[in-house]
Amino acid sequence: MFRSLFMIKLKGVIYMYSCYRLKGIKILFSVGLIFLFGLFNAKTILAQEKSNETNSFYVQAVIPQNQIDFNKSYFDLKMQPQEEQELQVKLVNPEDTPISVSINAINATTTEEGMIDYTVKGVKDKTLKYPFESLVKVLETTISLQPYETKIARFHLKIPKEKYDGVIVGGLRFTKNLSEAETKNKDVTIQQRFHYVVGVVLNETDVTILPDYEMDSVKVAKSKQGKKISVIHSIRNKNAAISKKMDLKFTIQKKGDKAPLIKLEKEGLEMAPDSVMDFPVPIKRQLAAGKYISNTQIMQDGKKWTFENEFEITREQAKQINEENKGPKVESKVPFWLILLIILLVVLVLIQSYILWRKKKQIK
Repeated sequence: MFRSLFMIKLKGVIYMYSCYRLKGIKILFSVGLIFLFGLFNAKTILAQEKSNETNSFYVQAVIPQNQIDFNKSYFDLKMQPQEEQELQVKLVNPEDTPISVSINAINATTTEEGMIDYTVKGVKDKTLKYPFESLVKVLETTISLQPYETKIARFHLKIPKEKYDGVIVGGLRFTKNLSEAETKNKDVTIQQRFHYVVGVVLNETDVTILPDYEMDSVKVAKSKQGKKISVIHSIRNKNAAISKKMDLKFTIQKKGDKAPLIKLEKEGLEMAPDSVMDFPVPIKRQLAAGKYISNTQIMQDGKKWTFENEFEITREQAKQINEENKGPKVESKVPFWLILLIILLVVLVLIQSYILWRKKKQIK
């Protein structure tokens, strides 16, 4: 009997101890979950706050009477040889802080992704007879705007004396200058450096000029954006015409072989008049050094251009290509502290489950 009473008391002590431990574990478990949720919630709030740090401004072209299509928000102008004209763009600061804006006239170029661009000043292809930058003078290269102020940016346009067919295309680029505080803050610098571009298309005659293409070169080099070794196809639009809805098809094989090693198709690309697109065909497999053949097809409006080009991969390039294509290293993007917290929560759940199991077994 004494032994029975002792066992009953012992079970009671174990039960009370288990309850206290279970209660403590539940508290720790709840705190862990709250902490985890709080961290995610804090990250979301910070992201929302950062997105509101950027002060904006906006621009609007003052459309003149020689505009061809008044439904367009950019300048689409009918000009005459040697004609001179002032272009105007309205700048508005809708914020309660002063800003300054840098202004440039830039030739239309083509990015490697197949988009018309107005980013880099001074780029000029050999086929471009009349660069937009040489025809436009920016009368004020920097304009300061007080809070809620509106000003007019002015540009002097002078057309060449020789009559031309086709179009001359460029952009008027407006970039918000950074304040001293923003310059020191690297995170804000990336977010607040933004710009607007007002496009300008200059026409003289009604003669229809269509795009025409040639392959300037094919070589192995690093792409500008991806920074990886690619086969760069320098495609030139050699006419004074804007190219739209341009489709590309590439196949690359070892010289002397018929089986393609690389295939790529792209649709709906654009090119600026008289410009070159350095289109990269990514190399996503291991290749040996040697000579290769690239076959390119350009399709547009029912017309087709075909090019066959030989290029070489050197031993050094092959080494780099094969290094890049060994296979991606699996790297966890989850923070280390989060992994530890998840492991801790899992352990707590396992302990809780074990105690509940022991409790039921002892009661039986």
